[in-house]
Amino acid sequence: MKVNKFYFNLTILLFAFTSLNAQNSDKIQANRDSLLNKITDIGSKLKELSIKDTTIGFSAPLKIDTVFTNSIQEANLQPLRDENGLLIMSSEWTPFSNNVSFRDTVIFEPAFLPVVFDGKILPTNLDFTTKTEAADIKEFHLISPDSTFAPKLKRIEEIQNMRREYYMDNPQKIKLNALAFKGSTVIDEKVVEQRNPFKELLSTDDAISIFTPEIEKIRIKPVFWLRNGEHRLQLTYNTYSERWGSDNNFDLFSNQKFNFNYKKNKIEFNNLVEWRLQLKQITSVDDKDKEENKNKGKINIIEDYVRTYSNFGVKAFNKWSYSANLEMKTPIFQKFTNDKVRIKQRSFLSPFEANMGVGMRYATENVSKKSKYRKFNIAADLSVLSVNYKWVRDDSIPATSFGIEEGKRSNTEFGSTFNVNLSYSHNRYTKFASRVKYFTNYEKVYVEWESSLDFALNNYFSTTLYFYMKYDDGIPYANKNNDKTWGYFNYNQMIRFGLTYTW
Repeated sequence: MKVNKFYFNLTILLFAFTSLNAQNSDKIQANRDSLLNKITDIGSKLKELSIKDTTIGFSAPLKIDTVFTNSIQEANLQPLRDENGLLIMSSEWTPFSNNVSFRDTVIFEPAFLPVVFDGKILPTNLDFTTKTEAADIKEFHLISPDSTFAPKLKRIEEIQNMRREYYMDNPQKIKLNALAFKGSTVIDEKVVEQRNPFKELLSTDDAISIFTPEIEKIRIKPVFWLRNGEHRLQLTYNTYSERWGSDNNFDLFSNQKFNFNYKKNKIEFNNLVEWRLQLKQITSVDDKDKEENKNKGKINIIEDYVRTYSNFGVKAFNKWSYSANLEMKTPIFQKFTNDKVRIKQRSFLSPFEANMGVGMRYATENVSKKSKYRKFNIAADLSVLSVNYKWVRDDSIPATSFGIEEGKRSNTEFGSTFNVNLSYSHNRYTKFASRVKYFTNYEKVYVEWESSLDFALNNYFSTTLYFYMKYDDGIPYANKNNDKTWGYFNYNQMIRFGLTYTW
């Protein structure tokens, strides 16, 4: 009984295994039949598409030698296009493998784009010369062409050649021209800002508020007047010419200068006011001579005058301007000789000198590019028509000593006047200044030359070398033939040290 049960169970297991195996074979056969039917349908569709007319719409080269058309070439079919001119590919064609993904880039094959005629018919490498190359010569490359852009350039050239052949073979199928797109609007690019993960991490609870403060607007008025000055109080050592009327000595020198200049558009008005004073204490030469000692201790004036110089100009061209100038000069205090009998030499308005002229003015200022303290200024007033006037108010002073005729108290002369002022500063501590005045009535000549060289120790102390020379052939002198009197010349030279202040 046990043996019969064993054979019965074995028979049931074999029957079940046989029935399962038969079912699997039926499913495999059905899958194979469905796959063959799909392949047959794809082939029939491709054959139907090969019969369609592709002349309507856009067109492209009929032969495309790419790695993406292998499936079509194996089927021995030409690439076809639909109504929009786009290539019709097999549904089984995949340009990239499954493990390739692109997030924000679309890669396309240039050969699949619609054909647009761009006028390039002749090949780029067109050459009418014959070239013979030896068969055994091989090209030598330091870098393999496959590692460069040579394959891509070759691919671009192949596409251009395919389009060129299509232009030549099918001109009636070209629907678009490159000239039709000239001036067309360009699609705006949208730049996506790269996300910064640290921006959210580094943040504050309360944002800092930035506001623009309200500023009261003030209208800045133009400044047309410029004012500056120079003040000196120095101890000096002087040497004079014999006809100057004074001996070499130590004295106190004071010089005050004020400048008031106006400039607007083409109009300039420059004014200078100068007051110069030199004081000396008289000392006795011989203590036994009482007549000599009676003037001992008195203060004598060596030099004293107030001078103003004004110039009014209208700009003409470049650095030239039409100008009119006026110069006035007079002493303030009385001056006496140092003799036993003191004779008055000068007093207020004795003499009074005025010079007025019209002409042209040349002025320029050059500032070095290396140093702002290195400057060169020059101003020349050329008054072709000029009037020179002298007047002696005090009757006790002889007028002939100032070039006025005997018996007269004033004199007027017509002629030409030239005034030249220049200054040069090499740095902020050294400065050279010079002034020249020339007047002539075409019979007599009057010339003044004044020069100074300043060495500034600081803002308040300086040392000055000064030289002054005057030539006047209208003043008579007693010893004309004596070389010691310097003829018509007078000079004064000095070394000064003391306080100096400019503003």
